[in-house]
Amino acid sequence: MNACCGIKGSEMGKNSVTYVQTFEKGLQLLELLVEEKHVTVTSVAKRMGMQKSASYRFLSTLRLRGYVDKDQHNNYVLTDKLAKLGKGILPKRDFDQIATQFLDELAKKNKDNNGICNLGMWNGKEIVYRLQSTNSSYAQFTVGRTVPAYCSALGKAILAHLPEKELAAYIQRTDFTTFTETTTSSPEQLLRDLEDVREKGYALMDGELYPSLKGLAIPILSARVPVRYAVSVTQTLYGPIGDFVEQMLDPLRETVEDLVSYVDYYGFS
Repeated sequence: MNACCGIKGSEMGKNSVTYVQTFEKGLQLLELLVEEKHVTVTSVAKRMGMQKSASYRFLSTLRLRGYVDKDQHNNYVLTDKLAKLGKGILPKRDFDQIATQFLDELAKKNKDNNGICNLGMWNGKEIVYRLQSTNSSYAQFTVGRTVPAYCSALGKAILAHLPEKELAAYIQRTDFTTFTETTTSSPEQLLRDLEDVREKGYALMDGELYPSLKGLAIPILSARVPVRYAVSVTQTLYGPIGDFVEQMLDPLRETVEDLVSYVDYYGFS
């Protein structure tokens, strides 16, 4: 074949501008999964000659896109998405399903002091607990229950990013009931709290619903949908909230970043 009419095989080598090494690694990993049926972060790193951190990122990306899942032994296994693609079917993963998986992973890092991980949903009036992952049977607020937005971490995380008119309407119709001595009890205090949320990127609840209940939340912000969801971690403990924030802020951020990536790709279902 004349060089001007096509690309010769030698030009498709690894030094060619047409070659994408990262994409090839992803394809190799899919082939390995087909061959091995199940893999771990360590086995992929060893077989493919990469760092464990890179192996984890590849597997997490495939999991986010629905190509792999975790079994009861924490092995990564292929889903049926690859087979469906071969048949011309593009499956859309259910939002609750993928969010539950991320909450379960987060819960492993929130084991102390009756740690609970929540996905909260803003219904226009208050916060509904839509999904929850907990390490114990103890939970003051369970799936389906609601809490006021003005004094919960989930609520403040969402309120801080509402359109100005929607926030003003919420404040006007809200009766700021006091539950503890630290409960946000006025519109002025709430507005100060929300400004702090915007500045820091996360919301806190320091004993506002119950004296010992601490909460940390980050909203799911995507250009594809209005702000409606937030993820929180809570623990039941007395004393300052600082150690709890230091322990759980980074894991919470990573979880929310994964969920935002999912929403950016699929939207909500």
